[in-house]
Amino acid sequence: MEQEILSKMEAAIGVMQRYVELGHSLSCAYSGGKDSTCALVLMVEAIRRAGGTTITHHVQSADTTIENPTIANFLHSVLDELQLYVEASVLPVQVHVTTPSLASQFVVSTIGRGTLVRTPENGVRDGRRTRACADEWKVRPGGRLRTLLERRAAEDGAREVITVLGLRRDESTSRAVAMAERRDSAEVAVRSRTGALTLSPLSEWTSDDVWTMLALLADAQSLPFPSPLMPSTIHRLSEIYRAGNGGTCGVVVGDSGARASCGSRFGCAICCVSGDRDKSLEAMIEDEQYGHLRPLNDFRNYLLAIQWDMSRRELVGRSLSDAGYTRIQADTYSYLTRVGLLKMLCSIDAAERDRAEAHSGALATGLIPDTEENRLLCEPQFEFVTPQQLVAIDFFLSMHHYAPHAFPALAVWHDVNVLGRRYPVPKIDGLPKTDIVLHGWYHVGQYDRDAPSVGLRSFDAEQWNPYRHPGRPGRYARTTGGEQTVYFEEASQFEVDAEAACLFVTCTYDTAFMLDAQHRDAIDSAHFWLNEGIVKLPTGMAQRYQEMAKRGQYFARLAQRLNLTTAELDAHLVENAVGDDEHQALLGYDTTQLSLFTEAAYPQPSF
Repeated sequence: MEQEILSKMEAAIGVMQRYVELGHSLSCAYSGGKDSTCALVLMVEAIRRAGGTTITHHVQSADTTIENPTIANFLHSVLDELQLYVEASVLPVQVHVTTPSLASQFVVSTIGRGTLVRTPENGVRDGRRTRACADEWKVRPGGRLRTLLERRAAEDGAREVITVLGLRRDESTSRAVAMAERRDSAEVAVRSRTGALTLSPLSEWTSDDVWTMLALLADAQSLPFPSPLMPSTIHRLSEIYRAGNGGTCGVVVGDSGARASCGSRFGCAICCVSGDRDKSLEAMIEDEQYGHLRPLNDFRNYLLAIQWDMSRRELVGRSLSDAGYTRIQADTYSYLTRVGLLKMLCSIDAAERDRAEAHSGALATGLIPDTEENRLLCEPQFEFVTPQQLVAIDFFLSMHHYAPHAFPALAVWHDVNVLGRRYPVPKIDGLPKTDIVLHGWYHVGQYDRDAPSVGLRSFDAEQWNPYRHPGRPGRYARTTGGEQTVYFEEASQFEVDAEAACLFVTCTYDTAFMLDAQHRDAIDSAHFWLNEGIVKLPTGMAQRYQEMAKRGQYFARLAQRLNLTTAELDAHLVENAVGDDEHQALLGYDTTQLSLFTEAAYPQPSF
């Protein structure tokens, strides 16, 4: 058995070594799982054997910011270990970790912008299952990195970059079909639909092959070449898979006997695409060592349970029709739902810090044994809402029409982390899938019909900026549509200054500041973040954010003018919306002709 896997390993190394010697740059897509760990070790060995190459090779990983913390922490420890090996061996290998753009990260997108989480029900388009989350969090950041690496390879005089993947046909039927369609190969680099070259050295391996190789890696004496990973690292990987399989995984790392395959699958800790249950996470939390992950599973199940609760959805549409109307229909998460989710996640983060502190005390006083696992657990294992993300969330929430005051997200953070309140995740039953009713269209003009709004324009900033920021042309800041706004800076994508955000959240925003902000309009904090340069808008996109701000300010002012509560405003919008036919007529469409066109395009079956 060992001789057979050694032959497969040598074959994979040989193929990659040949590509290195031909002048290609290799780039391993490393996820921290068992398959990509094997692919990583094999690629590094191929580069070592090629020797003397001046071409730079790469290891790239994706951090979605909501990975299973155990896997994420393991991945980063492997990358640190790999970096030490590369430096000691003087290998031309660079390590990269990609992250989604700030605006598309889960907590910012879901809580700040109200984007619905992806589930099996909303993850199908044109009969094919899609994962927009994977596209935003992994594919696009990875594509940007690959473009950069291709450019660097060309500058170094190298041939194309070949991405090394840890894909296997026997992993699942769907995986085998997809690999067959792409013609993935272990022997020849193939071109993907995007035009990139990929190589799958493990494509014909079985799960048993993978675990046998890992068993060899766990014993430094059994390998014919030096491994970049220590045996203890491999043992830890095996332990993670065992825990994810309910403690019944048949793998015995280091033992040369037969091994049963382990089917544990890990992904995002808050992944709802996996269906009703996250079996691997559920199995892990039954182990005391991973009990701290239980709140994450509860939060994930809560998100799944509320997906068809229309009372938790936003009614106000996000765009205007040509007639100056906005759609009134359940869409994104409502403001109260978003704030509730933020309270829960902040509480989960705070509870993890409390757990780590208590665990550290127990270790120091001898109440628990001094083991490597216990030492690791003395540090918080995750933080799902960082100060940078919190400021981004606050920026978006402060433009919402139901935000009651300035700095709404920071008020939640202060409530949990300073005042000490905790908001546990409730366990509720989900509602059945339902149709999303169109209530009609509400007339707003250009957000100027009944309650004119100026959006991101700040008269206070225009008054004080000449004194606070001499020389700044703040009063002349304009969008691409020519609308005047508060001073803002631009970047290649939506950005928040992480250092400034941390300083403001943890030092400046104290209880006195929080109480003073209760009396200021919500949008004032959006003005503040932009005017101080802490939040930067994507280049050329200021008009889009201006429209967002005007929409929120318009409905906030409408509620104030009509003296309506949030619930009363929703009812007012529904009661005063015009029907779809009337709106089509306002647009100049003939609904009768549209109906005839529909019938012609989609003829009814005859019986």
